Amino acid sequence: MKKRRIIAFLLGIALAGLPLPSKAEAILDEISSTGVLKIGVRDDALLFGVRNGKERQGYCVDLAEALAENLSGKLQRPVRVMFYSSTTQGRWELVNRGTVHLECGPNTITPLKKVQHGIEFSVPFFITATQVIVRQGTAESNLDNAGNGEIGVIRGTTNEADIRQVYSGTQIDNRFSRRDQGLSAVFRREITGFASDGILLIGAAISRDLDINDYDVITPLRENGRPFCAAYGMILPAGSENEEWRNTVNYFVVNDRRRDRVWDDWFAAFSPYLGAVINACK
Repeated sequence: MKKRRIIAFLLGIALAGLPLPSKAEAILDEISSTGVLKIGVRDDALLFGVRNGKERQGYCVDLAEALAENLSGKLQRPVRVMFYSSTTQGRWELVNRGTVHLECGPNTITPLKKVQHGIEFSVPFFITATQVIVRQGTAESNLDNAGNGEIGVIRGTTNEADIRQVYSGTQIDNRFSRRDQGLSAVFRREITGFASDGILLIGAAISRDLDINDYDVITPLRENGRPFCAAYGMILPAGSENEEWRNTVNYFVVNDRRRDRVWDDWFAAFSPYLGAVINACK
């Protein structure tokens, strides 16, 4: 029951009055004609999308297949997924140019990005927060301003801006350009912890074959006691002509039970971390 409440919160934010998709417009017409759903996914975002040779794995990969099943029933014809590799820099143009119908990955929803890149986001399909990964047994007091802990972070990120609101500047080491570098520094005891989106830290730990008992994840809080929350959304094309497509995707994210199955497959093992963040970000 608790898990269902968490999923309902995560996938049902701010959707009162969302209309059931009706008349299909351009993108749905294309999918109906070709039987192909084109989706961009990352090759390097463990848990969301990774690629090993020709094989793709991740939450977004399985979610794309579930969406294709949904569309197969809606359009009354088989729909298959064609995947395209997306990158942090190129994901926006994949959608803008019409190369893909949507992009799924750890895309933090912000109004500024919508304006900068001329896109829309789906409703949130994942909630995370800025967190700090430390070695198992590290006391949280080692990270506060009275302690001597040093916290690594990637320079220029939202995560850096977040932790600067909590920790003193002398504690922050922003020389890192990748999460795996920061994680290595933690386990070589060069720094006390490394800050990033919590779910991406867990993915980085998995990539190092770390047991969940090897590390802890600490959540810095704002002055009001809330985490520095971030919602992930799929990147969708803007424009009134694409409104029905956006509604179709949003309706699937919120209402289709197949996404519960995909969630369980990828994230059930991490529910202690994820559930606590989701509840705190309500």
